[in-house]
Amino acid sequence: MLLPCSPFTAARIAGLRATIGLLLILLIKSKLLRVKMSLVGSLLGLLMVVGFLATTGLLTAVAAGSIAYGLRPRR
Repeated sequence: MLLPCSPFTAARIAGLRATIGLLLILLIKSKLLRVKMSLVGSLLGLLMVVGFLATTGLLTAVAAGSIAYGLRPRR
């Protein structure tokens, strides 16, 4: 795993990973819904989007935590 040098690098990496994940999920979802236009395909697509949103929220929390940790005063 890549260890970032600063909180801003960690936030940038988390944002990039989230963007790549979003594009990949949307590509898979569109392919799935185009090939199989059924209730099962739609439910699977919805499940994938909800999973992506949960993952993105977790990555955002990790990035915010790393920024807060990096900006806190040293003793």
